[in-house]
Amino acid sequence: MSIINLTIKQQEIVNHKEGPILVRASAGSGKTRVLTERIKGLLGETKRNILAITFTNKAGEEMKERLGSFSEQKSRLFIGTFHGFCQYVLENHGSLIGFSNMPVIFEDETDRLKLIEQALQATPSFYSIYKNQNSKDQSYFLHQVLVFISQVKRELLSEEQLFAETNDENNVLLYKAYQEILSNQNAIDFDDLLLFTYNLFVQQPSISALYRRTYEYICIDEAQDLNNAQYQLLKVLTNKEHRNVMMVGDPNQAIFAFNGSSSTFMNVKFVEDFNPKIVELKENFRSSKSVLRAAGKIIPGSSEIGNTVIEGIFEIHKTLDESDEANWILKKIQELIKQKFNNSIEGEISFEKIAILARNKYVFKELECLFKANIIPFYYKITPGSIKFESSIMKIFDLSLKVKLNPQDTLHFERLKDLLKIKNKNTFKTLYDVINDPIQKYLLQLINNLLEDGSNFKVTLHSFKSFIINNEQINDDNEKKMILNDIEEVLIHWHNYAVKVERKSLNNFKNSMALGQTSPMSQQKGITLSTVHTMKGQEYEIIFLMGMDNETFPDYRAIKTGGVEMIQEKNNLYVAFTRAKRFLYVTWPEKRMMPWGDIKMRSISSFLKDF
Repeated sequence: MSIINLTIKQQEIVNHKEGPILVRASAGSGKTRVLTERIKGLLGETKRNILAITFTNKAGEEMKERLGSFSEQKSRLFIGTFHGFCQYVLENHGSLIGFSNMPVIFEDETDRLKLIEQALQATPSFYSIYKNQNSKDQSYFLHQVLVFISQVKRELLSEEQLFAETNDENNVLLYKAYQEILSNQNAIDFDDLLLFTYNLFVQQPSISALYRRTYEYICIDEAQDLNNAQYQLLKVLTNKEHRNVMMVGDPNQAIFAFNGSSSTFMNVKFVEDFNPKIVELKENFRSSKSVLRAAGKIIPGSSEIGNTVIEGIFEIHKTLDESDEANWILKKIQELIKQKFNNSIEGEISFEKIAILARNKYVFKELECLFKANIIPFYYKITPGSIKFESSIMKIFDLSLKVKLNPQDTLHFERLKDLLKIKNKNTFKTLYDVINDPIQKYLLQLINNLLEDGSNFKVTLHSFKSFIINNEQINDDNEKKMILNDIEEVLIHWHNYAVKVERKSLNNFKNSMALGQTSPMSQQKGITLSTVHTMKGQEYEIIFLMGMDNETFPDYRAIKTGGVEMIQEKNNLYVAFTRAKRFLYVTWPEKRMMPWGDIKMRSISSFLKDF
């Protein structure tokens, strides 16, 4: 099959048909395009299905856009995240491991921390430690338990294996209590999606065999981000029989070790277990020469400049303090916008072509104030997921919908009662009778009338929207605007869900929201502000990387720990550099104010000392 404008190496990957293949693709080397072109070719070769795993919903949407209206794409191609694939499997076969219907996904960290607090009460030895701590230490303790439980699930440990590893029965009791509380509420968390799908494939070999027959080819993008549970899921799915597996990734962009991810699964385990053909793509087609030379100083040999013709800009600027740093960035942006055109950048220079990155969000504080004062449009890039409602009435809507769909959900029912200021014992069905507020009563009535298949969901929301617009009880225009904005956001999520799914249900809609599958993918207006972790997979013509002082980037915790933490920090910086297509401006302050008011002298990031 002939593909236009591919290099020899890219064409070699696209033409690869049978057997495993590992593609080590550096930033900007065209891996998404190669992966998409290969899928197009495979769809023409086989009548069976193809499984394409991405690590973000946005990457999946981008792949679908590139495939366009390619013949039979929808019917024979699954494109989604590992969690999305697991949701699909459990919805179809979860009954074989005891699910009477698909559990709801508790994605909110606050929810899980509350469940952990309940689990601690069922584990006396841990609870006695917890209750005698101050509130700050209690919060830290809860988060540590959450990390522990996630680690157990990522390692796919049974209760017997957990006891063998820790030799502490209390660990098993705590883990078991947490899982029982989830189960009693017909709920699972993100890690459970992988854990239960893995258990399903192990306990029901005929189901994993079914999926092996269904998907003739498996393609995994961003494979450097695999964790143990995901890799073991792949192994049990393929079962040493399925060999048509493709992995694409860049070890230099592995930055999620805190989530259990490691490039070892791609670089070592996959090579040992599958003996794949290995192809390296190093030529960068995206970034300018200046950016690539700078990235090459961070990780030598990571990219080849090759046929890159645009020189671009790379600059490092030292500033007096955080205020001076923010002012320098503001003036440079104003200068670029006033300039309008530059030979290195296609089209007019606009705010939408600029992104500002930092290691942590607090670094943006001075800049945010300055942007607001100078009426510079900007927005924070956030990880897609469920809606964070601003209005109390739509928080009631959200909680009510959760409880209606899952009557076993006592956690959210108690929160709903708190919002409604109801102290006595009630069921969800009797709440309507004890509420006096007419808006709340109207809302509960609407939710009670919602159909499980979602056929009247959109009409119901429009009805509530009209009710709010015409309601004279809400005399604060700001509050009314907040409610209407929340309703509009729900409608956007519903639309994004409805256009993708044939068999709709409200339960599936809520779970799809939890997995970030319904979030708007379109870019907002203005300059993008983002942490490096959140920016992964995105590129902009002009990048400002601020806060490049030591102990800020690299983070002080990584400096103390050393080892893999510092490797991750260096990878973080490499990712930050390679987000820039043309211009990259790096800034750092000589002085930084500490939260307690002290001024501390800073030095340039240890990663930049050789520049």
